[in-house]
Amino acid sequence: MKKRNSKSNKEQFHLKNGDGALLVGLTGGMGCGQTTVGKFFEKFGARVINADLLAREVVNKNEEVRKELQKAFGKGIFYRNGKLKRKYLAHLVFEDEAKLQRLNRIVHPRMVERVIEEIESARDSGKYSIIVVDAALIYEVNLEHMFDVIVVVASQMKHRIERIKERDGLPEKEIRNRIARQLPIQDKIKWADIVIHNNGTLEQLEARARAVYNKLLKMQKQHAQTV
Repeated sequence: MKKRNSKSNKEQFHLKNGDGALLVGLTGGMGCGQTTVGKFFEKFGARVINADLLAREVVNKNEEVRKELQKAFGKGIFYRNGKLKRKYLAHLVFEDEAKLQRLNRIVHPRMVERVIEEIESARDSGKYSIIVVDAALIYEVNLEHMFDVIVVVASQMKHRIERIKERDGLPEKEIRNRIARQLPIQDKIKWADIVIHNNGTLEQLEARARAVYNKLLKMQKQHAQTV
């Protein structure tokens, strides 16, 4: 796969040797539709691991993480029932780069541990030719060397803004600010092995996802011969 210059390497993630399954990183930018593509991949037969859901699990269940978050951002980030005020915390960190970096330092290492556990569980099951990790920040946190292939989902800004407005109800200014905190989608396209452009209908996106999945299956057969 293509590699940008980064300090990460595959060995640092302590992944066991593969069983022939192709490990795919699925990423993009906010509002590009990568999670929808992930659902299509799952429909086609892949094991899809959603890193955002695992990050939520870490925050909800890891007491050490919860204490660190409370120390960093105050007791006000949790409801009385213990649930995280996700929108409130997002508003805090996306307005302040230092706070965003602090949040990432607390949550991401534990999230990566959970991702690796899920990858190894999928491999041990022997059920999957394709294992996909859906993660928005693969490049931002130097995870790209974990994967055999990187698939980037890209979309025009106007479509991204429309989707995020519909999904989250955020004003356009805040959406643009949050997108600006991520790496430019043009860079992710440049580093990707495969790009899926999402500027049309859901049916068109599914067709593109199917074509890419078929390509991944061919790559997996070649990959399995080298393991």
